[in-house]
Amino acid sequence: MILNKINNWLTKYKPYFFGYSNGFFQLSYLSNSPELIVASSKKFPFQKVNDERQLIYTDNPFIKGEFHYDELEKGLWAFNSKMTYKNNVSYHPIYDETIPSNYYCLTLNVIENKYKTNFYEFNNIKIPNYSISFLKPKRDFINCHFKGATENQYIFYFDENWFTNNIKNGKNTSLSFLKIMADDAIGFANYAISYKQFQDIIENFEKGFSGNKPDRFALKKQTYLFFEQFSSLFDELTNISSQEINYKDRVIIEKIEKYLLENLYAKFVGIEFLSEKFKMSPTKLKKEFKAIFGTSVLQYFQTKQMELAQQIIQQDNLLIKDVAKLFHYENVSKFSKKFEEVNQKLPSKVKQ
Repeated sequence: MILNKINNWLTKYKPYFFGYSNGFFQLSYLSNSPELIVASSKKFPFQKVNDERQLIYTDNPFIKGEFHYDELEKGLWAFNSKMTYKNNVSYHPIYDETIPSNYYCLTLNVIENKYKTNFYEFNNIKIPNYSISFLKPKRDFINCHFKGATENQYIFYFDENWFTNNIKNGKNTSLSFLKIMADDAIGFANYAISYKQFQDIIENFEKGFSGNKPDRFALKKQTYLFFEQFSSLFDELTNISSQEINYKDRVIIEKIEKYLLENLYAKFVGIEFLSEKFKMSPTKLKKEFKAIFGTSVLQYFQTKQMELAQQIIQQDNLLIKDVAKLFHYENVSKFSKKFEEVNQKLPSKVKQ
C-alpha cells in the first residue's frame, strides 16, 4: 500500500523534484510521515541505500552527504542529516492529502556557512549557527542553504500518542510548551541557541549516529533527555519566534544574512541600507529577521563579528587592540566588553 502511494506520488510530482526559483534549486520530498520520508528518499535519483546500516548516501549536482534514520520506538523516529551543498538549495515538503499526516518534528540544527572576503588574510570564514526548530503536522517550512554550507541536523519525528504517553505529563514539561502544542494558530517555532546550552546532547547524538548503524538504545535515552531539557527551558526562552514566513521573504532574509556574514569586517550598514538593497520594508525586514534568527539584525551582526574575532585571536599573533581595529572598535575596552558578552570570556583569556 505504502509503496503504491510512493510510486503514484513519484509519478505525479516528478517534474517538480528539481525546480528553480529566486536563486535556489528546489528539492521536494514527501513529508506525511517519517516512514514515507525515508521510503520516498530511497526512490530519488543519485541515491545509494544501505538498509542494514539504515543509511542513504547521496552525491548529486546539488548536495553530497549522508542521511541516517531509525525508528526508536512506536511513534518516535530519529534522523541525522549531514550534507554539504554544491549549489544554493531549498527543501520543500509536499503532503499527499490521501495519506494521514500526524507527526510533529523537533530539529536540532547545526549549520555552518562558508564565506569569502577579500579583507585581511583570514579569508575563509566559517560561522556556525545553532538553533532548534519545531514544526507541526502538515505545515510548510522552507529550509534554505547556500552553496558551500555544511549541515548537521538531528531530527526527531513524534506523533500525538507518543507525546501524550511520554512527554506531556512529565514533571519538567513547561506550560509554555504545552500551550504551543495545543495552539493551532502556531505551526512553527524557531529558537536560536548557543552551542554550550546543548553541548552534551549534541556530542551524544553524534556518538549515537557514528557507529556502523544508529545506536538505538543510546539515541532513545538521549532523545528523552533532549525533550526534557528543551521543555524545561521553554519558559526561559526569550528569542523564540513562531511567525510563519513565506518562501520569497525567507529567501530574502537568508540573502541578507549572507550579505552580513560576508561583510563582518565592515561597519554595520544599517537597516535602511539593507531595506533598499534587498527590496523589503524596514519594519518587515526587522520582524522577519528576528523570526528566523531569534535576535535583531544589529545584535546578530555584532555576535558573528565577535565569534569571528575569537577565531582570529586563537589562530593569529595579533594584539587585542589590532583585532579590535579590524572590527572598527577604537576603544579596546568596548571591544572587550562586547567580546565577553558573546563569548563568555575576555579576549585576553583566549590568548592564554
